[in-house]
Order: sequence, then structure tokens, then C-alpha cells
Amino acid sequence: MTVTAPGHATTAGPVADAVRRWASQRPDDTAFTFLDHDADPAGRPVRITWSRLDRRARGLAAHLRRRCAPKDRVLILLPQGIDYAVAFVACLYADVLAVPLFPLTGAGHRDRLDGIVRDCAPTAAMTDTQPQHTGLHTIVVQDVGPGDEPPTPGHGPAYLQYTSGSTRTPAGVVVTDRNFQVNVRQALTAYGLRDAPASPVSWLPLFHDMGLVLGLGVALLTGVEATLLDPLAFLYRPARWLEALHGKPNAISAAPNFAYDLCVRRTTEDDRARLDLSGVAALINGSEPVHATTIARFQAAFGPCGLREDAQRPSYGLAEATVFVTAATGPPTTTPFDRKALAEGRAEVQDDPDRATTLVACGQAVEQEVKVVADDVECPDGRVGEIWVHGENVAPGYWAPTTGVFGATLPGDPRPWLRTGDLGVRHDGELYVVGRIKDLIVIDGRNHYPQDVEAVAERADPAIRRGHVAAFSVPGDTGEALVVVAERAPQVPRVDVEQVRRRVRAAVSAHHDVRVHDVLVVEPGSVPRTSSGKLSRAACRDRYLAAELPVS
Repeated sequence: MTVTAPGHATTAGPVADAVRRWASQRPDDTAFTFLDHDADPAGRPVRITWSRLDRRARGLAAHLRRRCAPKDRVLILLPQGIDYAVAFVACLYADVLAVPLFPLTGAGHRDRLDGIVRDCAPTAAMTDTQPQHTGLHTIVVQDVGPGDEPPTPGHGPAYLQYTSGSTRTPAGVVVTDRNFQVNVRQALTAYGLRDAPASPVSWLPLFHDMGLVLGLGVALLTGVEATLLDPLAFLYRPARWLEALHGKPNAISAAPNFAYDLCVRRTTEDDRARLDLSGVAALINGSEPVHATTIARFQAAFGPCGLREDAQRPSYGLAEATVFVTAATGPPTTTPFDRKALAEGRAEVQDDPDRATTLVACGQAVEQEVKVVADDVECPDGRVGEIWVHGENVAPGYWAPTTGVFGATLPGDPRPWLRTGDLGVRHDGELYVVGRIKDLIVIDGRNHYPQDVEAVAERADPAIRRGHVAAFSVPGDTGEALVVVAERAPQVPRVDVEQVRRRVRAAVSAHHDVRVHDVLVVEPGSVPRTSSGKLSRAACRDRYLAAELPVS
């Protein structure tokens, strides 16, 4: 028998075959470790070996086959942990489509679940010991014992990845077994770990596209051990994430921009003194706009812990391309572009900080193609357009067919392209993400990128909570009008609302030469976010128009 060394991604046969290979060749090696901070604030390690994972997944898959036909949809309504990995592998073993989700908590999750159930018509739901009132056949994962029935994996669709819905209703992306395998390989290549055993560490929710690919996919396809944390454990004490990375060789992890800011603000000198981050190969920064100031602060804070400058890897991706599309290849590159020219669709370097918007490069594509397109023609470098993607990682479509996203073509190029809905520009060979097309604010015929307006507004007054500001347009008497919704900072018990409004209006007018129609100061936690933590300007706009935002 040929034994495959850990760290080499396989793309031969279905993902289920890779899991069975690790169970056969290295049965007693650890597949996943979950650090349980509820059981012990220091993080009690809960482990599962490859053989145990295989046998538990076989038992659960046998149960699924008795209830489901091939390619039926099965919801995973589990908290972060080992059972999530078991449930996902069981779906692969049973040839049913996993729908990675979350336990039901709160009305917002209930509404989202109801929409997903209507969209994909699942047959069953897998839960923990807590009752989940779904109206579906419910399987309590812990109640199903290990089994020996051979897996019956299929080909084609493997799972439905529901998008976060930052600009529209969540849609189920049909991710195939091949998409999943290819994207893991592409990501490991991009981050320099194609031929080395990676040490994935993740607190990202496993129902999130990057959480699933990094937290489960890397281990399943390469046979390495993955370390998982609960997102709430990270938010409660960010140092836990860094401590999980401590001392690990070839460590790879990912987080949205706000998490890196949180680590800087909420780790102590004592926390940092105990950290060895010299083995970190890649800290992926994506999912939301990457800020140059965040990168600089994080490096200043954790460079003394051994973190290399090229370990911070600004990246771009989306669920419709499984997750990974581009990544920076060296130390992060930041470029100040002229704000007015950028709004007009041109990327021109501007050295005057008062007239510049600084963007962070997201690098280049690996084993896929990326074009910037306007009016169905590829843009030259320096012109803003929509980001289009072509590659084996691009999903075949949504569960509910939608036009205008998948299968676009260019003149003289019959290949299918994914229209991402994101605006980008190439400069010096690297991709810069400018914003979302649907979020673009157009006032008096001029374009304004909401994240630029938000960045100016949140610095206008210390009473405004950083990262919790939404800018959007609403119908006005003479056209579209600009609105800024800003959360009160939690540490500021009283706020002079009129002063905040004046300062925000003055700052936005000075930097963007546009009048702010309304500034609404709201209570902490009021600006809506998606299930993956992204700012949802569309939802904020809807709540503003419905007068549903709790004002301070």
C-alpha cells in the first residue's frame, strides 16, 4: 500500500475517498481539534482521529440514506465543533447535499432559515441535543453511533453554500465536489503551502464559505490536523486565536479586517509576550474591505512576536467561486488613488492624503482567470470595472436558477465567466477591490463609494463606533439623497447628536463634495450585519426607510 504524506492536496476521486484514505493510512492521527472555551476558559482540546471520524460519519451516513434520496438537501444546524465535521463528512458519504448553517437562536436566524427552507426544500436537519423546531425530520448527531456501512459518495454537487446576503436575499450556491477540491488546492498554492503540511487554525463559522474551506476542507483533502475555535470564544477574548496559532509550523488562518483590529485593541503586553508567531505562513484578510491602517497596526503589534511582514495576505474571494480567487504574494501593497478620479472610473495615484483613497492590493489569481470588465469589454489597467472570474472553482450556479451572474461571455471568448458584482481595478499587475456595484451611491450623476464615505464619517466624532457606519442613498425630492447611519460607541453613554450630525456633514462635504441629506445616530448593535459579519447596507437602508432603527 502506498501511504500518502500529509500536506499534499488530492484531486483524484471524490472528497470522501480522501477521508477514507486518511482513516486507512493514519487511523490514530488527529483530524480535528476543537478548543472548547466553555468547558475551560483556557480551551479544553476535544479531538477526533481519522478512524473515529470515518466510523462516526459512516454511522450517520447510513441513517441519512434511510431517510433521504441521493442529492436530497440536509441542513446542518450545529454549533461549532467536532460534530460539525462529522455531519459534513456524513453528507459526502451518503451522497446528500449538506446545507451548512447554524443552530436556531433569535428571530433573525429563524427568518433566514425559513427563506433557505423555501429555497432548497430540505428533507432533514442534523442538530445537537437542543430541540430545533424546523418542521423537518430531525437527526440528533450525538444519538447516532459509529457504523461500518461502506460510504456511497457521488459526483457533482456536494453542498449548498448560502451567501451572506450583504446586498440581496441569500442564495444557495451549488458547490461541486470538484469545485471544493480545486479551490483548496488553489488556496494552498497561493499561500505557499501546496507541498508543505499546513496547520489550519480557524474560528470562522463553519457555515461561512472561508470557514468551511479552511476549517474543514484543508484537513479533509490533505490529511493534516485542523484546529477549530468557536467564533464567540474569539470575540470574548481575541488572544485565544493567536494562542492557537502559537508555535505551529506552516500555520494558516483567516479573518475579516475587523478581527485584526480587535486583536490589536484587546490583547495585552503580557498576552503578546507569550506568543511565538514565527511559524505563521499566512493570515488571510478578506470578506470585507481591507484597511491599510489595520495591516500596519497589526504588524507593529505582533511583529515582535515573530510575525513576518509577508504573512499578512490581503485576499479576494466569494462563495460563487467556492471562496478563494486572489491573494497578495508578498508584504501587503497599499496605493493612494485620487478619490475623484476613482469615482469617475480611473485609478490614478494621488500623493495628497486629503484627496486620496488608500486601497490595499489583493494580489493575483492562482490557477484561475480574473478580468476587469466594463460594457462587456476587458478594461485596461487603471480602469474600474466589474470583476469577472473563470476557473474550475467557479460553481455551476445557484440552486434557484438566476440569470446575469453565471455563464457570462465576452466577445471572442465563449468560455463561461462569473460576474461577481464587485468593482475592481488592476494597477501594477495587482487587483484592487473598489466596492460592490449594488452599494454604489450615485448623487447628481457622480459616483461615491460607500466605504469611503463611511471611513470619513466614523472619524468625524469620537462618539461614533468605528466599523459600524453605513452610507447609502434614498429617494429625495430632486433625485437620490445621501444618508449616513452611525452607531454610538458603547463606551460613550451620552452623545450630543446634533454635534455629531454637524461634524459628519462637514467631514463628508469636505472630503467628497456631496451634501448629506440625513445623519442618524443609533444605538450600539443597530446597524445590521449578515450572518458572516459583513455590513449589510441594503438591510440598513430598508430599516431606515421603515423607521425601524433605534435612535440614540
